[in-house]
Amino acid sequence: MRLLTATVSVVVVLGALAGCSSKPEPAAAPSSTPSAGSSGDAVEPSSPAVLEGPVSSGARWPDGLSARLTAVERVPSSWASDVPRSLVIVRLTLEVSNGTGAVLPVEPMTREMDLLYGPNREEADPVAGFSYPDPAEGRRKGLQRDGGTRIPVGGRATFVESGLVPAGAVQDLTVQVKLPSADGIRDPFTLTGVGSVVKTVR
Repeated sequence: MRLLTATVSVVVVLGALAGCSSKPEPAAAPSSTPSAGSSGDAVEPSSPAVLEGPVSSGARWPDGLSARLTAVERVPSSWASDVPRSLVIVRLTLEVSNGTGAVLPVEPMTREMDLLYGPNREEADPVAGFSYPDPAEGRRKGLQRDGGTRIPVGGRATFVESGLVPAGAVQDLTVQVKLPSADGIRDPFTLTGVGSVVKTVR
């Protein structure tokens, strides 16, 4: 009887030891992404500034350069050659003010504006103008004018460009202003709501 009791005791002790030796479940690895409330929050990269705004506010860049459309005009088709009846001429006059600390070089015969029309912002075709023997008539009807080859510090320059757009799209115009930079390439500025300021010239 004493032998049987000792045997049972040994079995109970061994069973208890076997239960204690089982390995615990591995702990879940901590997430590498910090929680929203932790002091080490992941910082989202800042999105680039959107260079777009209403035509009434004009265009402005961080370095101090600014530009505004002083005139948006629908001019007679007779001022250019071979204009289809389905299209109209829109003439843009842009005044640029150099508030930067550097002279801005301007490439001759470059376009400082892209005239866009419609909800998809399709680019208008440029217009070829006439040659006017009378200087006064040329100034009044000129469809393109360069603002010189440089814009001095604190100075201004005026550019005139024209485009052909469908007659039904005159009220839905956008202008992308593309100006030079003294160092590298300048991001264009998009002026919206340009169709609301169109005036008809006769």
